[in-house]
Amino acid sequence: MPAHPAVPILAEARPASPEERWILARLDVARAEVEEHFSTFRFSAAADALYHLTFDDFCDWYAEAIKPRLYAKDAGAVATALAALERLLSLLHPVMPHVTEEIWSHLPARATRLIVSPWPESDPRHEADARALEHVQDAAAIFRRSGVRIALEGDELRIFEAVVRPGKVSEKTGGFVLGMKATGSVELEKARLEKEIARAEGMLANERFVANAPMEVVEGERAKLARYRRELDALGG
Repeated sequence: MPAHPAVPILAEARPASPEERWILARLDVARAEVEEHFSTFRFSAAADALYHLTFDDFCDWYAEAIKPRLYAKDAGAVATALAALERLLSLLHPVMPHVTEEIWSHLPARATRLIVSPWPESDPRHEADARALEHVQDAAAIFRRSGVRIALEGDELRIFEAVVRPGKVSEKTGGFVLGMKATGSVELEKARLEKEIARAEGMLANERFVANAPMEVVEGERAKLARYRRELDALGG
């Protein structure tokens, strides 16, 4: 990326929870991806990576999980949220300059405009936390799709409850309520996942598909297969 004046990002992250360390790690992973895409002129891929970082990682998971601490005005959570938001806006700025500049101008103590602030540097301090929410995200995907709830505890349970909001257990069905009753069948979900795994394995075993399909499609199938296998393991499959 082009060099920028050495204007420091003001907020200093003070992560104290798994979701805070995770979002800082995810921001750094996305930074590396975006830099790689920009260097090879794959602008749509960069925009796609930023889309998922913003809506899936930052908004759907991090913001919802940390919201109770923000409402309680926890100083560490507020400082980390500001640092994470600054980093996100910096990454988004090349593809959304006007919107990000406007949001940046409303953040506290802006010493400079976003356009002349530094591009985020590599920050490997939380690299080990980049997959910290993987299990609870798999549990959420299973629950949202089928109504089957995976046993969680500790921080994973807290994050699941904050993000998914599964509702109360139905006394009549034993299922959980999420806008509508969801009883869920573990065996049916296992069968569905086994079918999806067989389909993905078949596609990836097809040398013609792997050789001729766009790289993004092949990598997408590999990612799906890995997710299906994790979800099946979570169900005890």
